[in-house]
Amino acid sequence: MNSFVKGLLVGAGIGLLVAPMKGEQLRHLLAERFEELRANLPENPQLEQYTQQVTSRVSRTADNLKNLAQQAASTVQSAGSQLGTLAQQATSDVKRTGQSVASTTKQAVSQATSNTTGTGAGTPPTGGPTSGTGA
Repeated sequence: MNSFVKGLLVGAGIGLLVAPMKGEQLRHLLAERFEELRANLPENPQLEQYTQQVTSRVSRTADNLKNLAQQAASTVQSAGSQLGTLAQQATSDVKRTGQSVASTTKQAVSQATSNTTGTGAGTPPTGGPTSGTGA
């Protein structure tokens, strides 16, 4: 049936193009034939079934796309939240490490200062190699 309609349309188109007519007559004839074909199409139950199937598939596809877009937005929002949390944790780790390094440095400086003032500054350490013996 579908091939028949296509053949009918192609044949009518070729026939109209080959036959010599005035432009106005040709347009009028095309409009009439188009209306005839259009009037016959809605009566075809198979065409209506195809139309319903296509409409249903388009609707399902639109719903699927909407759901996928919502899932993607949710995933992006979740990832952003996780990145924010990780950034806060990293900042606090860096701050703690900096404080620990500063504390250790202060203790080392304090120990070095107390060691220097207790032994006397400028006194060379004992037990080093002696100079004066030549080789």
